[in-house]
Amino acid sequence: MIEFRNIAKSFSEKFLLKDFSMIIGDNEKVQISGKSGIWKSTIFRMMLGFDWPDQGDILLDGVRMDETNCWEFRKQIAYVSQDLQIGTGPVEQMMQDTWKLRSNLHVQKDAKGKLYELLDLFELNRDILKQPIEKLSGGEKQRIAIINALILQRKYLLLDEFSSALDAKMKQIVFDYLMSQHDKTVIFISHDFLNHQPGFRIITLES
Repeated sequence: MIEFRNIAKSFSEKFLLKDFSMIIGDNEKVQISGKSGIWKSTIFRMMLGFDWPDQGDILLDGVRMDETNCWEFRKQIAYVSQDLQIGTGPVEQMMQDTWKLRSNLHVQKDAKGKLYELLDLFELNRDILKQPIEKLSGGEKQRIAIINALILQRKYLLLDEFSSALDAKMKQIVFDYLMSQHDKTVIFISHDFLNHQPGFRIITLES
């Protein structure tokens, strides 16, 4: 469970968030929506410990996040940024470098099989693994980033504008797959209208 408790966050003397509270339960699927410029991505940055509230607490499974334990929090979270700069060099090398990190060693045994399964599902030719990331289209980069995040088998999955470079058909394929992940809490930031399904909730931020 993720809880934001009475959060205040300001920038240049203007409140971005004030008295903001939110609870997202285990395995929930939630879209955070709101108009552009309302600092939705700041919520993700605070969940990851890259930014800190001026007031209030963030709790993960009942434990308050602070500067001493934020790394332990991050090891439970996979994050897909809206930034499509996901690296350079061959796709497969980028992924293998991720799997070799100490916090990801447990995924190595099953990573290749899961990778091929997701490439097929997301309609990416397996030859893409040999291609340099710099040569990929925006939609290809977005799908590769999502696949890499899913392979990490983290409990929490944060996706910031995950579908901005995908066509309508692929958006639906990716969304349906994410909704089927019953052992994961998935939080979307998206301007797209995501189809309502049982267990899907929308939290709208107000300015």
